[in-house]
Amino acid sequence: MFQHYRYSLTLIAAVALLVATGCGGRPTAQVSGTVKYKDGSPIVAPAKVVRLVPAPDTTAEIRKAASGYIQDDGTFEMYTQKPGDGVIKGQYVVVFSVLENPMGGESLLKEEYGDPDLSPYTIDVDSDQNDLVYEVEKK
Repeated sequence: MFQHYRYSLTLIAAVALLVATGCGGRPTAQVSGTVKYKDGSPIVAPAKVVRLVPAPDTTAEIRKAASGYIQDDGTFEMYTQKPGDGVIKGQYVVVFSVLENPMGGESLLKEEYGDPDLSPYTIDVDSDQNDLVYEVEKK
């Protein structure tokens, strides 16, 4: 009898945990594209990342940034926690980090591209988007 009672409590706790955390996660979309310099040249640097920072006025239930590595050909694919998981739907400011040294150092881009308060780019992620094109300026 006591064993059955303990099993029931464990089952109730497990169901409560699933309900509290959600079963399906947040709605996401696949986001990818290309970034290059305004003169058309590829971005050559050892550290190149694009980030989607939740917009300050977003009403998203969970505010989570997304990021993606810029490949040598300029393409990128965004993810929230692990490659392939997509971006939580919502409004974002697009920022870029292109550094001369992977351990930090000088940015190779104008300041506005790395600062969410100054970035000229925003995106409203409401469905899959795989044709984004961004142009950035060198310092």
